[in-house]
Amino acid sequence: MMTETEILARIDRLTEERLTLCLAQDWVHPLTSDEATGFDETDLARLRLIVELTEDLEVNDAAVPLILNLIDEVIGLRRRMRVVDSALGEMPELRARLIARLDASAPAEG
Repeated sequence: MMTETEILARIDRLTEERLTLCLAQDWVHPLTSDEATGFDETDLARLRLIVELTEDLEVNDAAVPLILNLIDEVIGLRRRMRVVDSALGEMPELRARLIARLDASAPAEG
């Protein structure tokens, strides 16, 4: 776990003000206790993304939660697809039928 000081030191261009905003807006979810706030690697990556969005891509603060929610959704869908793929790996006949059905319904390229 990392402290706020460590997070600020590890992320270029992350200011105390931006970190405070990220916490207030609930864009990151560090572990909190009476003594301290602890950031993990997920928080670190998310804060780096927020800095990239707001500083490099000049995304305004109103759009940040929308982008974060979309990214969270994609990550969740990927996780579910891995579970489905794993389950289908145990059912080769069903997997083959599903792939054939998906191929048949795919739009033609051109």
